[in-house]
Amino acid sequence: MPMPSRLRVRPAVRLAVAALALLAFAACSDDETGPEEAHAPHRAAVFVDGVDVSENLLLPIGEAVRVEIRFYDDQDVQITGIDDDHFASIAFTPGDFATVADVAGEHFQKDVTGGDAVGTATFLVGYGHDAAADEEQFGPFDATVVATAAGPAAAQGR
Repeated sequence: MPMPSRLRVRPAVRLAVAALALLAFAACSDDETGPEEAHAPHRAAVFVDGVDVSENLLLPIGEAVRVEIRFYDDQDVQITGIDDDHFASIAFTPGDFATVADVAGEHFQKDVTGGDAVGTATFLVGYGHDAAADEEQFGPFDATVVATAAGPAAAQGR
């Protein structure tokens, strides 16, 4: 007696579903990261004119220095392409050591102006999804206000 077609299709459907599940499982691996993990920074670095000044940011008295903040993942690879929807901040201790101004359209760049007196301070770099950039903090980093008439590049030792 011939089998009804419903019974013949059912094993085929089961086989197809099992094959799809197996393919989906095989395509996944333990080292995949979700969208948030893919751009979660593990460290920050501070640059002036393309030079890493994370060891000590030098600021001439009263002069603005364009500071770029770069974020790195847990493999120490720079995270790029996230600055449209992420923000950075710089906060000095003491707070009046230098002023920090946003750069229009550049979430990871700041114009930092040294205070009126030679001295040293520390600062933290913030990271987040809004302008407060307060979801993560990195540092402290060292900063020094120096007396120089040669400008920001000379202050950085270049």
